[in-house]
Amino acid sequence: MELRQYFALARKWGWLILLLVGLAAAGSYLYSRAISPTYRATAILLVGQEQSSANPTASDLNVSSNLAQAYALLASQPSVLQAVAQDIHWPDSWESLYFVISANAPAGGQTINVSALASTPERAQEMANAAANQIIAQSPISRQQQAADTRREFVTNQQELLQAQIIAAQNQVSDLTQQIALETDPVKLDALNARLAALQTKIEGAQRTYIQMGGLLTQSTERYITLISPAPLPPAPISPNLLQNVLLAAAAGLVLAAGVILLLEYLDDTIKSAEDVRREMGAATLGGIARIHSVHKPADALITLKHPRSAIAEEYRTLRTNLRYAGIENPGGALLITSANPGEGKTTTATNLALAMAQAGKRVALVDADLRRPNLHRVFELDNANGLTSLFLDQPPTLDEVLRETAIPGLVVLTSSEPPPNPAELLDSRRMTEILQALRQKFDVVILDSPPALVVADASILASRCSGVLLVVDSGRTRTEAARQVIETMNRSQVKVLGVALNRVGGRGRGYYYQYNYKPYYSSPKSNAKTPARTFAPLNGNASNAGNGHHADAVKPELADPQLDD
Repeated sequence: MELRQYFALARKWGWLILLLVGLAAAGSYLYSRAISPTYRATAILLVGQEQSSANPTASDLNVSSNLAQAYALLASQPSVLQAVAQDIHWPDSWESLYFVISANAPAGGQTINVSALASTPERAQEMANAAANQIIAQSPISRQQQAADTRREFVTNQQELLQAQIIAAQNQVSDLTQQIALETDPVKLDALNARLAALQTKIEGAQRTYIQMGGLLTQSTERYITLISPAPLPPAPISPNLLQNVLLAAAAGLVLAAGVILLLEYLDDTIKSAEDVRREMGAATLGGIARIHSVHKPADALITLKHPRSAIAEEYRTLRTNLRYAGIENPGGALLITSANPGEGKTTTATNLALAMAQAGKRVALVDADLRRPNLHRVFELDNANGLTSLFLDQPPTLDEVLRETAIPGLVVLTSSEPPPNPAELLDSRRMTEILQALRQKFDVVILDSPPALVVADASILASRCSGVLLVVDSGRTRTEAARQVIETMNRSQVKVLGVALNRVGGRGRGYYYQYNYKPYYSSPKSNAKTPARTFAPLNGNASNAGNGHHADAVKPELADPQLDD
């Protein structure tokens, strides 16, 4: 499928895409607003050597990383969770903490991230700190860490005492030095020098002991786990993430819409485009006719007459031109217009095509050969007392007596008259052949509006007496198998199918045939607004009565777009 076809599908099913995406986004928004917010607090633990150790080796760091990975598993142990539940006065069973407390250690690091989820930020902070403290308390090195802390505290205290003694002794040395400098008595001077030497020896010993105690702290290889970052108060909830949820739901709705559209298109076996006509039916599309809206009465379907400058009227003229190249307008040509099923627009196509040909200067006879559900007399507002079936009576009128003139010069209509009990027998009779021969001799083109080809055999009977068949296909409604069956039926009857008129393009099949807006391209809104209203002669009178002003229709600037359900 080409890119332009995907765009065409998007335009066609835009309402479904918007509906599913909107429902998904709205549902996600309402659900996200309805659920309670969730906050997450995280405390950070550090695993390594004692705090006083310096310059740890790569081996020390590797051991600490492995320990961090192992200690992170303590967060899910029952003993830890039970202790946390007791510390925070957890209202539910401690087993429920499995789903709200977790811990993980980044690979290659020495830290452990202890997280807790709660409905309030204060509760999340309390739970995370409690879990971190319990991991420290119940870790395998907890007792070793306590002993190391005790030794460290003792050594530190001893260092502080030695430091005080050294400072006091140094102060005494300073005083003795001043006294020695002032003393003149030799005996006292010797005593002062002896005391000074003893103090210096004492200071040196205390300093050596102080340094040795510091070495004990720096050479310690004890492991520890400590809380280096208590859990802060969470500033905002982590869920629901309103924007993220809505966007994800909208994306899911878009994917669902795409799947539904592709499925519907795969299951849809109707003819929608000229490409479908060529591929599925092996026929040519002679014209695409836009959908005509706002049907108020059958006569409104005469769009070529009432709105000759509309784009739809131009499309019928394009169909007329393509049929001319097919040779249907040769003298005495007879064209059968049919469809696969009722309601696909064959009568509308027949009437407007006949009008377009008559407007081009041709003498056209439009025959209502649908003897079961005749409709042409209602479209042209004609009396249906005499018509085609009247020519089959024992004392029939002449052909000229049943032909009805219209307001368009060159166009006459042969209505059906009263429906007979045996339509197929009449159409298959020698008399019907004679009638068609007489019409072909009198007119340049004879157009027959026949019943649907798949409903009754009338279309096949008439087709064998015509120059060719124009098959009307309702875009987006006529099924592929039905259209194929019509083509096969006509081929078996050795009838030439000239092509397909793709009807109601722009409705169900919008975007598949024409990609332009249906507006007159050779007139501007201003010129249309200044053009005075034109009137037409009544459609049920003779040509001599044209312009008498009875039953006149004014041309409106807007396009009425009615269409028959024939």
